[in-house]
Amino acid sequence: MNIYIDEAGVFVKPTENKCAVSVVGALILPEEKTSIIFSKFEALKSKWGLSDTEVKGSQLNESQVASVIEILQKYNVMFEVVAIDMNIQIEDDMTIHKLERAQKMISCITDEFNEILIKNLYKTKDEIESLPNQLYVQVSLIIELLIQIFQKTMLNYSIKKPKELEFFKWIVDAKDTKITTSEKIWKTLILPLAQSRSFDKPLLMIKEGDYSHFFKNRKSGDIPNYLVQHVGDKDPNDFFDLNSVYTNIKFENSKNNLGIQLADILTTSIRRSMNGNLQKNGWQHFRNVIVKGTQSITLINLSNNANFENYKIDPPYFEVIKYLDRTSKTIFGGKK
Repeated sequence: MNIYIDEAGVFVKPTENKCAVSVVGALILPEEKTSIIFSKFEALKSKWGLSDTEVKGSQLNESQVASVIEILQKYNVMFEVVAIDMNIQIEDDMTIHKLERAQKMISCITDEFNEILIKNLYKTKDEIESLPNQLYVQVSLIIELLIQIFQKTMLNYSIKKPKELEFFKWIVDAKDTKITTSEKIWKTLILPLAQSRSFDKPLLMIKEGDYSHFFKNRKSGDIPNYLVQHVGDKDPNDFFDLNSVYTNIKFENSKNNLGIQLADILTTSIRRSMNGNLQKNGWQHFRNVIVKGTQSITLINLSNNANFENYKIDPPYFEVIKYLDRTSKTIFGGKK
């Protein structure tokens, strides 16, 4: 499968009391349908008179957003979203969250770690601590997004398109010509954090699912000694190499990548919706590409004291999330 990732928003607390949602989003396209989706998108761009233009979600009206989703919904795509309302975050709490995560980088060190690994862990710790909170928030959301994508796709495609589980290709909107510090950090953190999450919340698999393509080229049963205490007496064959899931990550310029352009349209449009800047006749169609897990959109907080007391009325995203929770397709629904 091809997974296109983009972000929308400034990820900073606003100076005035207003809804300030920032999001990261991923458009997941089945490999076998990617070419036809791109052809349909190019035809739509031509219809709009934008054939040679990079289309941005911020430029589209409700009807145009709906037209893009109408193309995508025919091909069993998935759109995954992780969002944060920066208006209810507290700066000091975010700093504490960042420093605690940085400290965890070295708290895991044991006698089995070699000198080079220990040096790299301390370097990553220092890099996390040095991140501005704005970039740390982005890093946190992207990591959460990547972990959730793995779980959701394992459920959805094991039923509908099992072959898609053989390869995970991650294509991320590049912020610079070379990888940035924040991009390097989340690439470093995704594997250990996904691994840690799997101990607390093991990967869900369904009896009806076909996982033969996923396990075809993945080792199981080899557990490092430093993880044995976390695994306990569970069967080693229940575990597999997560590194193979997150190895193929590329950063590309959106100008030359239709997948990232589509991800931008969806990610920017869902953010506009959650901030009250896109009307329901545009955002209601997200129900056809979002596959609901416990919720349609993951809304996270990095502040223990975050609350909605400053809002005199419910923020716009309450309605959006409530509607999509009720109407989005499920793992067993949607088009095969």
